[in-house]
Amino acid sequence: MLIRAVCRGMFCLVMAGASLQAGNLVLGDPPMLGTGNCDPFGCPAFIGLGTYQQVYLNSAFPSPISIAGLTFFDSQVLGNGGLPNGGTYTLVFSYTSLDPGDLNLTNPGLNVGSGSQGFFTGALPTLTQEVGGKELIITGAPFVYNPADGNLLLTVTVSGAVSPGPSLYLNEAQCGPQTVCPAGSSVISSEAYFGYANGGNDTGGLVTGFDYGSVSTPEPATLLLVLAGIALVRFPARRRSRGLPKPC
Repeated sequence: MLIRAVCRGMFCLVMAGASLQAGNLVLGDPPMLGTGNCDPFGCPAFIGLGTYQQVYLNSAFPSPISIAGLTFFDSQVLGNGGLPNGGTYTLVFSYTSLDPGDLNLTNPGLNVGSGSQGFFTGALPTLTQEVGGKELIITGAPFVYNPADGNLLLTVTVSGAVSPGPSLYLNEAQCGPQTVCPAGSSVISSEAYFGYANGGNDTGGLVTGFDYGSVSTPEPATLLLVLAGIALVRFPARRRSRGLPKPC
């Protein structure tokens, strides 16, 4: 029991060291001024939306991260009192080999690559009031994303969509595959939607904030210390099991 407790403790210390640093990365700024996109969270029933996808270029992520939360911003269309739609939403992360502007617009399954993992399922949370606007914050099961393995794909599906009030228009990136990019910016994202009328790939998609923990491989010295600690615990135990005297 002692050996098991020590091993568990050392394992937890190593894993904790891999995610001590947390941060937030916002992709898609600056937004289009005075407008936004109501799909998929603000008006899915309007076009019979069943699935929405957004791809993020891997080079926009500086290192592997563990994504724990997503933030979408409402700072451009504030006067209409827009609210998140009702219904059941499912958000899934995966890798994709397709770049922004290249998503298939007729079959969302063709856009999904490896590593598919569910992130969130349920009703959307209420908006959070922040300085300068509101935010839709969705937290879920952490997804470890390594940019070296491909671009990031977010797939959103909705069933039983119900509009509780005015449509919610969330900030949309000004820079997209077929829109004018501000000086110094480049295309890092695009969207695709599937409903009565499929489409996408033109704008930069929703401005997205990623709440994350850093992911790193433990240093060799750390691993050696862990192995040494386990050996020190196991050696006396093995001597006792053989009836040998304890070492001094």
